[in-house]
Amino acid sequence: MDRAYSDAVRSLASDVIALQEVDFNLERSNSRNQSGDVAQVIGAAHWGFAPAISGTPGVKWRKLKPNEKVVFTAQNISESNESEYYGISIISKVPVKSWLRLELGRSLLGMPLAVGNEKGKMTLIYVKDEPRVAIAAVLDNGWTVINTHLSFIPFVNIYQLFKLSRWAKAIEREYSTKVILLGDFNLPGGIPSKLTLWKRATRSLSYPSWSPKISFDYILMREEFLRQSTEVTVPTLDISDHRPLSIDLIN
Repeated sequence: MDRAYSDAVRSLASDVIALQEVDFNLERSNSRNQSGDVAQVIGAAHWGFAPAISGTPGVKWRKLKPNEKVVFTAQNISESNESEYYGISIISKVPVKSWLRLELGRSLLGMPLAVGNEKGKMTLIYVKDEPRVAIAAVLDNGWTVINTHLSFIPFVNIYQLFKLSRWAKAIEREYSTKVILLGDFNLPGGIPSKLTLWKRATRSLSYPSWSPKISFDYILMREEFLRQSTEVTVPTLDISDHRPLSIDLIN
């Protein structure tokens, strides 16, 4: 991990970090385990990586085999057999009791997306969708963090949101835990909190990072727990086209 990225991650000063678009052993990122690297930078003993595909998105990839639909951690990383993956992860200084994952499927159709640069110029490109997943870390402090990256295809992401919400409620019951849902939902205007019982703990705009105009990213929880959270203003970081969101929790 380069110095700029390490400094940016360290500046977040977070006990739990959720990442989307994470590489694992991909050549484009020097065959690094990015989740493990972030854990090392912040001094976290616990990390979990949920691959969504094998290979590089937008270049060459394949769907996961049944035995690959797991959460890789420091304890089972040898089972990856040095395969190349792309997915999402959670890094935690708080001990993790259980790691879980949910398959969310994908759209069979892609669509044109407007991709911008730092000069504000937008370019339309056709993008195929990829399989989507969610990862949950059941923490030993009474909270569970669920991270996801939903499809950019309209209505498909709504279907995934409802499936994710049902899963979160099942985790609440099974583990007697309080759930935080977060990630890139690819849904603007607070849609996730309008369609489900999960309410926004953050209000900051997140995209594009250099001049945010919209929110695709959210931290959500049940309304009765909102009083236990405070949104934290995060400085602009030049490591992503999305700005990070952050909250402080009072347990």
